[in-house]
Amino acid sequence: MSRAAAEPARDDDRREHVAALHRDGFVNGARLVAALGAVAAYRTRDAFGRLDDGGPDRYAAQWLATAVYLAGTEAALRRASWYGQPDA
Repeated sequence: MSRAAAEPARDDDRREHVAALHRDGFVNGARLVAALGAVAAYRTRDAFGRLDDGGPDRYAAQWLATAVYLAGTEAALRRASWYGQPDA
């Protein structure tokens, strides 16, 4: 999952990463990666047609949400691999 979140990707690559995460059961991770890609790709233009910064606060907030989810997921996977799955 960290690769899907960290790699800059073309739209097709990003869709493949999101689909793989969703297929493997990381539904929230897939949504966060898709949102991060959308925010990163969002660029407005000023009155002269030059690209604006695209809202750095939006990007920073989405990046932080994705990073926190990723850290928690990795910790849970490490814990599960060390201690095993809890009884249902």
